[in-house]
Amino acid sequence: MKTDLIPTKSRCLPAFTLIEMLVVVALISLLMVISSMSVGGMLAAQQLTSSSNRFTNEMAYAAQLAVRENRMVGVRFLRRQVAPGPEAPLLHQGWQLMLPDRTTGKWRPYGEVNLLDNSTIMVESSEWSNILSRSSMVGEDAVEDAVKTPPVFAFKPEGGTTLPRGETDPTWCITFALEKDVAKSAEADPMTLPDNYRTLVINAHTGAVVLY
Repeated sequence: MKTDLIPTKSRCLPAFTLIEMLVVVALISLLMVISSMSVGGMLAAQQLTSSSNRFTNEMAYAAQLAVRENRMVGVRFLRRQVAPGPEAPLLHQGWQLMLPDRTTGKWRPYGEVNLLDNSTIMVESSEWSNILSRSSMVGEDAVEDAVKTPPVFAFKPEGGTTLPRGETDPTWCITFALEKDVAKSAEADPMTLPDNYRTLVINAHTGAVVLY
């Protein structure tokens, strides 16, 4: 028996054109770039905030330690190589508390060296980190340690610090920023700070540290 096949009407399914697919891919790529930049900025801000908080807490502890021990507690700043390689510059990236020996009077390290987070550094500028430009309290011969770096200032047992606090003296401060951001801003203008930074002001009268 012969059966006639009834032809069916072909249905056209909707689909993306090549141009539409390229536009979608371009938009996804753009969103990924924006997202990565946003995450990178957030991580940088977290690093600076974390380092600033640790420094502030350590200074508060140093002030309490001076009262408890009834002797001055010094603070010295240390350099190290942030980038690998023998030609990498030494940058300020750490600090350490120091106590004078009760017998000899020589300064000794107290506790471990505190390092800033990852590539965070102390901006070496007489304007934004003038405390780093200050002369040390004592000479290297007054330090009893393999690292002969003396303290820059100290907290007093009766309160306050050894930092000059006259009317003509500056506001003592130290600024943290990411090393790559500092290098980039220095190429444009050595006198300006990068967009992302943290400045800590040390009150010479009370020893309190305020974050700006």
